[in-house]
Order: sequence, then C-alpha cells, then structure tokens
Amino acid sequence: METKVNLKGLPQQELEKFFVSLGEKPFRARQVMKWIYGKNETDFNRMTDLSVPLRSKLSEVAVIKSIKLVERLKSKDDSEKFVFELEDGERIESVFIPTKERQTLCISTQAGCPMGCLFCATGKIEYKRNLTAFEIIDQLIQVGVFTGMHGYISNVVFMGMGEPLLNLPAVVDAIRIMLSDFGFKMGARKITVSTCGLPEKIRELADTGLRVKLAISLNAPTDAIRKRLMPATAKVEDIISAAKYYAEKTGRWGTFEYVLISGVNDKIEHAKKLKELIEGVPAKVNLIPYNPIPGVQFKPPDTKTILRFQAYLFENHITAIIRESRGQDILGACGQLGQKRNSPL
Repeated sequence: METKVNLKGLPQQELEKFFVSLGEKPFRARQVMKWIYGKNETDFNRMTDLSVPLRSKLSEVAVIKSIKLVERLKSKDDSEKFVFELEDGERIESVFIPTKERQTLCISTQAGCPMGCLFCATGKIEYKRNLTAFEIIDQLIQVGVFTGMHGYISNVVFMGMGEPLLNLPAVVDAIRIMLSDFGFKMGARKITVSTCGLPEKIRELADTGLRVKLAISLNAPTDAIRKRLMPATAKVEDIISAAKYYAEKTGRWGTFEYVLISGVNDKIEHAKKLKELIEGVPAKVNLIPYNPIPGVQFKPPDTKTILRFQAYLFENHITAIIRESRGQDILGACGQLGQKRNSPL
C-alpha cells in the first residue's frame, strides 16, 4: 500500500514540485497553502477553488495531518501549556504566552534533548528524535486554534523542548512557512531561534538568509562554569565568534540568555567576566532567575543579587533585562518543560 504524502509542513518549493509531479501547475501549491495555514483546513473536498477531479486525486495520494492535543494547562498568569502526542506516541510541549503587546508561542523542535543541561528538565529526558517540519509548524496551528488566536500569534520562539540547531533542516522549513505570504505572513524579526551555542550551526543558520533573531543560552562567562552547567558545550570564545558572525551576516542584534543560579554564576566577578566576554558584540542580555525543577539542588538568587548583577552590566553599557518567569505553576517556565504532571485534559 502506497503511503500518502502529508502536505502540511512542506515548504512552498517542495509543494510546487509535488503538484508538478501530478501534472498540475505550480500555483496549486499556493492555493493549498492558504487552506492549510490560513484556514486550518484538512479536507481536500472543502477546498472549493480546486477542481473536483484534483480534489479527488489529492484525497487518493495526499493527506493533511494534525498532532493530537492530550493536555492543556492554564497558569494563574494566563500563560498556557499544551502537551501534544505524536503519531509514534512521543510527547512534546508548547507554551502560549499572551501579553498586552504580543501573543508569543514557545515551540519544541525535538522529542527529548541530547544536550543534558543541568538546570533544564528537558535535558533529563532521554532524547528520542528530531521533530519533522510538520510537527513543528502544527504546534503553531493547533495552539492558535485552541486559543482562538489562529493567525494572530505575533511571535514565535524556538525555546521549547530540544536544541533547534540540531534539527536545522526541519526548523528552516518551518520558518519558511511562517514567513511565507501563503503561510503565516510573519516578519523575520518576530521569530527567535534559541540555541545552547553550537558555533558551526549558528553560522549555518546565518547563511540561510532567513534573518530571524538569535538567542544564545550562555549562562556562564567561563568555560569551566559552562562545562559544569552544560556538559555538551562549545568553548565560549567560539560561541562569541559565531555570535559576531551572525550579527554581521544578518544585521540583527542577538540575545545572550543567562540563567542566574545562586552561588554558581551570580556574583559580581561573574558579571565582570561576562562584560569582558561580550563587549563589542551587538547583543543584549536576558537575565533569567533559575526556575526550580525536581531533583536539582540549584536555587535562584535573591532579588538583591539579581538587581546588583543587572546594575553592573548597565553601568558598563550592556543592556540587561530581567526576564519575568511565566507559567511556573504549570511547569511551563524556562527550563521546566517535559516534567510529568497528573492533570488530565
């Protein structure tokens, strides 16, 4: 039995090739993309601007799949976590973060994560596999539908489960659909790819020409501290070099994410070394107080320590923002995804 082709997740160029293989004109791809991404349509028979014979043919050779929602949790701060089950039984999580200014969705790119960062719950989950472009883009579709915000989610951050740059081909395909006039029509500056810091992959992303924003999870100003927190890590000097390349290639300022952990990386001496490390790099710093996870003895610093760290960076002309943690009560905050709960949908 011949396997039907899932059209959701195919970027425009690939979808055009598919229609040409059926003896159709390439513009059919644009029509179908509007139905899939604009209207969340999964039934070819309801695509009324296609001929009846073409609709019949598509029903025979193609399909438009959806990932399955199995759990939805709402925080007291109005953020929401969505747990999706994939066809092979693996589960992934997405977090919807609404504010007055924007509607942001944090999406996953892998089932599990191979990086093993000590402060991250996902790093404790066994890595299973990369997600497909379909499984990535459908998080945006399904969360939009369930929240009533389909087509209105303004920002996407690749900061969920997994290391996006280890799944770069699928991530790039998903981004192209987000940017497409026949997909989600998003601007590149509304999309952020976060990475643990893989220098060659950062350069590879820069060379795609997509010009999305880049966030690097730095978390330490020295190799020794970083190696302790992030075992699968590159040297900080190589990461900084790649960050400069990305900024020069794309014209985008970057962001260094810095999870503050009490007694580990939160002293003024760490702030001084951080300043020396990133001075001259066109980037800001997001300071993220550590979000507790079970089985890990780390703690966030007290408010005074956090403000002192921020003040030192400000005094040395480095933009440093303290990022508000959202969704802690539903295990949806930074570093908390993948923990088990017993809250049914």
